[in-house]
Amino acid sequence: QEAMQNNNNNSNNDNQTKGDDTFVNRRIKARALSNKSWQRLDPPGGGWGFFGWHTVPSDATEVIITEGEYDAMAVYQATGRPAISLPNGCRSLPLQVLPILERFQKIYLWMDNDGPGR
Repeated sequence: QEAMQNNNNNSNNDNQTKGDDTFVNRRIKARALSNKSWQRLDPPGGGWGFFGWHTVPSDATEVIITEGEYDAMAVYQATGRPAISLPNGCRSLPLQVLPILERFQKIYLWMDNDGPGR
């Protein structure tokens, strides 16, 4: 299995960082290489966050949101623009993560070209 760190949240106000910009590990996603639907989240329940949030510069005015972790990494490598991933695919945008997006002037949704992504 390959472990991917799902993003960090502040347990007090659902931001992804503490007040001192220290990241708090909220959840780890482990996924099988042969079948991506076989996944485990530790600890069960954990907190929600965006994968890649720690890579978004504090002065960024736009961000790209993708469906998956690999998508976010690929978008960043191809474009150089800040890219983050939804917590668990295109059908998962927890309300508690919306406030951290308010600082952006533009938010691009870069979903897969499949049924759920459309």
